[in-house]
Amino acid sequence: MAVLDSVREMQDRTLEQMKTAQEQFVSMNERVAEAWLSAVPAMSGPFAEYLPKPTEVIDTYFGFLGRVHEANKDCASRIAAAWQRASEDA
Repeated sequence: MAVLDSVREMQDRTLEQMKTAQEQFVSMNERVAEAWLSAVPAMSGPFAEYLPKPTEVIDTYFGFLGRVHEANKDCASRIAAAWQRASEDA
């Protein structure tokens, strides 16, 4: 088995474990939110209509992180390609 195959296999297992833990955390939050929201009266804060929804903030934040990730990946790939060409010419 190639080294990268082992790395990818470990990454896949790690990601699955993370997703399992996240699913448990989301489920717990859903139950607590449902219990809390059914127990307290609905209230609106001042200027609430002008504030973004939490999901909008999350989408904006992670959208930006995705663009940063792609820019960093492109930069790293171009640097690696430059060094790879240099080693092939030698």
